[in-house]
Amino acid sequence: MRILIGALAVAVLAGCASMGERRAEGPAKALASTKAVNEVSECVLFAWQEQSLAGAHYDASLQPLPGGGKTVVSAGQVEFADFKPVNNGTKVEVYFQSGLMDWRKNRRTEAVQRCL
Repeated sequence: MRILIGALAVAVLAGCASMGERRAEGPAKALASTKAVNEVSECVLFAWQEQSLAGAHYDASLQPLPGGGKTVVSAGQVEFADFKPVNNGTKVEVYFQSGLMDWRKNRRTEAVQRCL
């Protein structure tokens, strides 16, 4: 049984891509807002921190995005959203770890959309 659990853990971890690798693959969802980067990113940060997923709350943090903008990232980099300034507001790109359940992706995306 321990061998099976160990093998499963190795298989799961092997499928985890870095944030840079996920960015290179392209976003799962691309959105836009007429609001400023700070306003949208802080709204998403608070929404993700307050969101209950399967009865649990997961940490999220706000960090600078290389090249300008902000990133909201959940604990373990399970999902993250990039907020980039554009002429008429903010470009939002949402990324998810592979194998993540659709209901969780939908809940995170809905939280982003409420902040636009």
